[in-house]
Amino acid sequence: MDRSTQFTARAALAIAAVSIALNGWLLYRVTHAQAAILPAADRALQRMAAEDVKIRYRIRLPAGTPVHFDVPIDKQYTVHLDTQLPIDTKVTLPIRSPLGRWDIAVPVKANVPIRTDLPVHLKDTFRLRTQTQTELVIPLELRVRDLPLDALHRSLNP
Repeated sequence: MDRSTQFTARAALAIAAVSIALNGWLLYRVTHAQAAILPAADRALQRMAAEDVKIRYRIRLPAGTPVHFDVPIDKQYTVHLDTQLPIDTKVTLPIRSPLGRWDIAVPVKANVPIRTDLPVHLKDTFRLRTQTQTELVIPLELRVRDLPLDALHRSLNP
C-alpha cells in the first residue's frame, strides 16, 4: 500500500469518526432540547407576565358542529313571600253532650297573611345537547399573569 492510499484511508477514518461524534452530539441535543429551551421560555413568560401581555385567539365553530355541555347548578336563593292566603271552607265539629252527639258545620272565611323569607336550594345538572345552526366565533383572551406559571415550570422540571 502506498503512502497516498494510507493517507486517504486515515483521513476517511478520521472524517467518519468526527461525523459519528457530531451525530451523537446532535442526537443528544435533540433528545434533551427541553433543557436548552426551558430557561429561554421561562424568561419570556416571566417578561410577558410582568408586562401584562394578553393572548387573543378566536375559536371558530362551523355550522353543524355538535355542542355538548353539562352545566352544574348549585345555588342558594331566598324568595321573599308577602302575600295573603284566602281560606273559604267549612269545618265539621263533632260535639258531645249528655243529650247526644251532633256534627256542626262551621264556616271559616279568613285571609292569612304570609310574610316570610323562604330559602330555596337549587342543585342540578342541566345537559345541553345540540348543534350549531350558523358559524360561531368565540373570542378568547388569556392574561399571561393569570396563568399558573409556577405549576407549569414545576411540571417541566423533572
